[in-house]
Amino acid sequence: MLCAEAEENHPSLAVAERHRRGLSRDRLRAAHPAGEEDVLGDGRSDLRSLPPSGVTPLPFTEAELAAIRVRLERREWRVEVLSGAEALEETVKAVRGPRLLHLATHGFFLVDQRRGDEETQAGLEDPLLRSGVLLAGASRTLAGAPPSGLEDGVLTAYEAATLDLHGTELVTLSACETGLGDIRNGEGVFGLRRSFQVAGAQAVLMSLWAVPDRETQELMALFYDEWLAGHDKHDALRRAQGALRRMVQKRYGQDLPYYWGAFVLVGL
Repeated sequence: MLCAEAEENHPSLAVAERHRRGLSRDRLRAAHPAGEEDVLGDGRSDLRSLPPSGVTPLPFTEAELAAIRVRLERREWRVEVLSGAEALEETVKAVRGPRLLHLATHGFFLVDQRRGDEETQAGLEDPLLRSGVLLAGASRTLAGAPPSGLEDGVLTAYEAATLDLHGTELVTLSACETGLGDIRNGEGVFGLRRSFQVAGAQAVLMSLWAVPDRETQELMALFYDEWLAGHDKHDALRRAQGALRRMVQKRYGQDLPYYWGAFVLVGL
């Protein structure tokens, strides 16, 4: 997890596991597979029924955060990074209006729901409880063990909506499927994007499918290069995806949108 602001604003930064809330390699640890498959894509609606072995390392996360941190500090931003055991859900909830919040981790969106007792299944019907990101301690939760801290390590969209992100210019959710949600007639899409904007974020960068670890790291470096160079966020993402698309074509010998086209940006 990474939080940042420009030096003149006395910004602070925080980093967590690959819930893409971080911009530094110093402490970040990965918690998502390399992108070939989504560990939460098996149709099960109860997150805690997933095996803890599904939370696998993201080898490129460390490089991603290191590259972003260098770019920010070069422009005299103050950055704080939290990773591994320090990437706690309670730390994320304590953040107050950073200019930038970058979470690098596992994201999840649970679609199919098991039917059963209405009382026990009622919570699963809320889409804000079926999407979120995994932070430190989530493996214990997945294994059915009690949390070692104040929180269980699973930051749901419902909880994200209660964060204080007023004044936050950008939240980057560098994880799988962070842009998905349920459509409610007359109310729009319910999911992480909506929650972070309700919390006050001006813009949210998020993904529409299970993203590959290597190319996600490359895209983030390209995006921050363009944004910090003065381009608006939407133009910066367009330029970054164009550059990554050319890299992918050269690397794999064909145009593969899976590798470069997952991320979208909403807001200003």
